[in-house]
Amino acid sequence: MDEKRGGMLPMVYIGPALVLLTVLSMLPNLYSVYLAFTNYSLFHFREFSFVGLHNFERILFGPEMRTFGRVFAWTMIWAGLSVFFSIAVGLMLALPLNTEGLKGVNFYRTLFIVPWAIPAFISVLMWQGLLNSSDQGAINALLGQLSIKPIPFLDDPWWSRFSVLLVNIWLGYPFMLTVCLGALQSIPKDLYEASGLDGASPGKQFVSVTLPMLRPALVPVIVSSFAFNFNQFATIYLLTAGGPPVAGSDAGATDILITTSYKLAFTQYQYGLACAYAVLIFLIVASLSWVNFNASGAFED
Repeated sequence: MDEKRGGMLPMVYIGPALVLLTVLSMLPNLYSVYLAFTNYSLFHFREFSFVGLHNFERILFGPEMRTFGRVFAWTMIWAGLSVFFSIAVGLMLALPLNTEGLKGVNFYRTLFIVPWAIPAFISVLMWQGLLNSSDQGAINALLGQLSIKPIPFLDDPWWSRFSVLLVNIWLGYPFMLTVCLGALQSIPKDLYEASGLDGASPGKQFVSVTLPMLRPALVPVIVSSFAFNFNQFATIYLLTAGGPPVAGSDAGATDILITTSYKLAFTQYQYGLACAYAVLIFLIVASLSWVNFNASGAFED
């Protein structure tokens, strides 16, 4: 009897979490998958019907094809550059912070993770005030004082993409700094001493010792960070709302797939089409993550 009770004990702890996960996550997601195969919209709100793959055909081969292709390309660029530069900045700051005997190291570490401590939506709204394209924007107001022409940070397609990437890197580098710093501190000092005795320069040590030792810690972070940024809704929507507009398209210059899906659902009320976008987003992220994990050898023993 005691063994039976002991065997049931894990289920007592896991059960409530499974129920909540099912009710709050799995069931809504499964319902969204179902809606992706229907014509559920503002015009078919009460009486919607099953339309099979029509929504997916419309996105991939029909009227939405050009918009989907453009938005997908920008989403890949957005996620890839966000991850690359976040890691680059985080590692660039982690290397000197890992130096033994550095004075004020605790102060610098605290200073560099401040963007992580501030809620993301507050940081984005702060950046919106700084990058506002009008003369009321802090940066353009300063440029005006210097008799320099204002920069359309949020009104020009190129500048708006630069702006959302800048803000996203600002939000992402503290996490990468923390990961890189922890991984650097776990590298045995003997490896650097041995390579130094063999005549390896600091640059050679970085390439031959530091990067290979960082790989196990960074690979899963890179994959998960890419998936996170692929669906990074808040930064895009709070800073530019997907704009500026693109002629002949419902999706703006900075819209990514997730913001496009949101607009289809909550501004155009095309719920079935929006759910089809969501299903495609899931398939793309799952496929890319699987490919990255296998290519990196993260699943190997």
